[in-house]
This record gives sequence, C-alpha cells and structure tokens, in this order.
Amino acid sequence: MDRKEFLKKAMISLGISPFLLSSPPFGNLRAEEEEESITLPSKVKSVIFIEMMGGMSHVDTLDPKPNSAFSKVSTSISGLSVLEPFSLTAKQLHSIGIIKSTWSEEGDHGFAQMLLGTGYRMTEAMGFPDIPHFGAVIAYAKKAKVKSSYFPSYVTIGGRGGKNGNSGFLGIDYSGYHVGNVDEPIQHLHPSYGKFSEDRILRRKDLVSFMNEEFSKTYPTSESKHWKNMLVAAEEFRNSKNIDSFRISLEDEKTRARYGTTWQGKAMLLAKRLATQEVPFIHISIGGWDTHTGNKAQIAKIMKETDMGIASLLEDLNNTGLIKQTLFVLTSEFGRTPDVGSRDGRDHHPKVWSTLLGGGPFSKGFVFGDTDETGSKPIKPTEAVHVRDLVATIYKAAGVDPEASLTNSFGRPFLLTTKKAKVFEGLF
Repeated sequence: MDRKEFLKKAMISLGISPFLLSSPPFGNLRAEEEEESITLPSKVKSVIFIEMMGGMSHVDTLDPKPNSAFSKVSTSISGLSVLEPFSLTAKQLHSIGIIKSTWSEEGDHGFAQMLLGTGYRMTEAMGFPDIPHFGAVIAYAKKAKVKSSYFPSYVTIGGRGGKNGNSGFLGIDYSGYHVGNVDEPIQHLHPSYGKFSEDRILRRKDLVSFMNEEFSKTYPTSESKHWKNMLVAAEEFRNSKNIDSFRISLEDEKTRARYGTTWQGKAMLLAKRLATQEVPFIHISIGGWDTHTGNKAQIAKIMKETDMGIASLLEDLNNTGLIKQTLFVLTSEFGRTPDVGSRDGRDHHPKVWSTLLGGGPFSKGFVFGDTDETGSKPIKPTEAVHVRDLVATIYKAAGVDPEASLTNSFGRPFLLTTKKAKVFEGLF
C-alpha cells in the first residue's frame, strides 16, 4: 500500500473526507511527488572527472612543502607553485583553479571511494543499498527528458573500483559504459569471424527478439524488460551517427603525439572527443597511488605517463572554448601523510589533500584554501572543503540541484546530498 492509499483509508476510518487529499496542504505534496525536477539552469554539457585512485600524495604533486620529494615548479597562476610531476599541467592551470584544502574523515579506501563517488559516507548510505554514483545522477539530469536513440551518457575509462559506473536505482540507461581498451573503445560491432551481410544480422536480431518475447510472456520479470532494453540500446548505439567520437584514431597524428602514446594520454584525448560530443559524464580512473613504499619512484612513473595528457586536455578545452561548457575535476579519495619514513612511503591521510577544479561557471585561476607548514591540515576551518561539499559544488556547477531528491527503487526519497553538505559559492 502506498502512502496516499494509506492516508485515504486511514481518513475514511476516522470519518474524515479523503477529498481533503486534493486540497492544500496535501494537494501540494501530491504535485511535488509526481514531478521530480533536479535540474538548475546551467551551460555545462559535460563533466570530465579524473580520479587518482589509491590516494595521491598532495605534498609530492600539488602542494609543495619542505618535506616534498620533488622540486617546485611555477604555474601559470601568479604566485602558485606545484611539484615536478605536474610540470606540464602547471602551464595550463590558469584556465581552471585549485582547492588545497579538500578533506574527509575516511582513511579506508572503500569508505573514502564511496564518499567521493556519492557524497555520502558509508554509514550514511546504509539505508540506500542502490545509491548511484553522482556521475550517473548528472547523466540522468542531462538525459532523462531527452527522447532520442541510445548513446552513452556516462563513460568510464581505466579502473572500476568503488561506485565507479554504478547507476543504482537510476537503472541501466545511466550505467557507465566502460572503455577497457582506449585503442578500440567500441568492440563487437561486427561478428568476430567471417563476413555476414546486414540481412543475416537482421535475421539473427529478429530471432533473439522473438525468443525474448516468448520468454517474457512466461516470465514477465523486470529483468526480462531490462534485457530487452539493453538489446535495443545496443542496436541504437551500433547505428549511431556519433559513434566515431569514440575513435581517437581519427585525430591527426600531431594531436595524438601531443597527448602521448600512453593509455592515460589516449584516455585524455578520448575524454576531449566525448566532451565535444556533449557526453554528460566522463570518468577517468588512474590507479597506483597507494604509495606505502617506493613513493617517489611510483609518482614519477605515473605522472610521466599522465602529465602530458592532462596538460593537452586543458589546453584544448581552453583554446576551443569547450571549457565554457565542460567541468574539469581531478582529485583523489584522500591524501598521504607528510612524513615519508625510512621506507620512502606515505600512508593514508584524509585530513587534507588537493583538488583541481574548473570550467563552466567556475572562476579561472583561483586558489582556494591552504595547508599548514607540513601539509598536515587546512589552515582555516572555514576554507576546508569536505568531500560532500565538493560533490554538492560540482552538482550545482553542472546544473543539478544538490538539495533535490529522487525516489529510489524502494519508494524512498533520496536526497542527492546530505543536509550537512554545502556549496562553496565563492568558487563561481
């Protein structure tokens, strides 16, 4: 029994007219329940979210301190320095900004990735087992009312930890389309062997559809419906006129060389192409940051393969004007301890780390927050940006109301952010 039916029967049993349900205040409540609008006015079409999985050491990358393992380099933001691993990206920071005071309470990878992916701590999300990644929410906000053939609205590239690609109660339409091979992002468009004509493929498709229809008559489950929808989506995707946006091989040789030949560089180039196509959420996960040992060598290796791609992506977003309709985010689930120790390793440190943020309505070249002399904590509590605040701020910049709610698969209202979350308006 739903709530409205319960109220009607309860009112009748008490001798109260159920017609009151169509009058204020109940009438207003019914209107709100029937229309779940979560969008805000925004020119943003896409979000490129780069997740440094494992906990990127802030004092060795974006927050120079006396105990940093690398030398400082100047950036294109006056007065701001970063570390050598980001030396190429440093020249493009004027087009975005940096938050040096991101923090949370979560020092466990799973708990911290849950928070970063949803804006909810694990303990806060216990009542919502079907909670979606915030990328799926943004995809839903951008595409829910668009009636067109299927094309991915959430694309994941790289690692698949945490809530990455998970659409939860929003359903398969907003689930992450995963790219495992950046050289061949779209596979299985054609039979794996032999030459089949289109009419033979059509006959096979009709046969599968017939079998599914017959099965659904006997077993009319939601899973059967989902499977049918997936086949329709696959066919629409296969025939999409926009499918070439996944093919980085179509870029000229000079551009491909500028991004680099590593998978990270190719992922950045693919992200630019997808943002040009206005794919709502593009999620790149770069692992290897859990540097309990061999910290300096590992960071140098990762960024040698990544720095060129990030710098080229920012350069192209800025030069083409895409930065006006594209959000750029680079962050991690937590930072690393300022103390290295004898094993050249840094442990988990959620008390503070750095985030690159920009595009869309955000100011260019901003520097927000700062850390103490060792990089252990934010200097000003008022400038400490909790991860839930970061998610709420991204939501608003992307055109999603962080205070809105959706109804989950259990019929419960789900707030997009917790009541503790706040938007840092000063970054806009």
